[in-house]
Amino acid sequence: MAQVSVEQLAASVEALMEKRMGVGGRGLPAKLRRAGRRLPRHVRRDAGMIAEALHLARSPKLARQIDLARLEVAERRVAAYLRGYDRADRRKGAVLGLLGSLSFNLLAVGALVVAVLVWRGLV
Repeated sequence: MAQVSVEQLAASVEALMEKRMGVGGRGLPAKLRRAGRRLPRHVRRDAGMIAEALHLARSPKLARQIDLARLEVAERRVAAYLRGYDRADRRKGAVLGLLGSLSFNLLAVGALVVAVLVWRGLV
């Protein structure tokens, strides 16, 4: 009974990671490795707990150690985060951040060039 429930929890998290984040891989541990630091620490910890329970559920003796209530709470937290994850918004934010830093650097270099020209008396 516990194995089916744990597998269902893991499958729902895997499907959300693949759909919302575009992370591929076979199984939840592989998807977690590929997602890496794109997931916050608390989400990685909760998803890792589900992946570990999935591993424990394969052994009948170890399956008794699984706390399903805690896993369901962890799955809800991971799912809530992943439902709010927007790849396009993240990509747009990264591009805008890069363009902002480039424009600041260009302005700083331009101001430095003008300052040197004024200091040398050429302007």
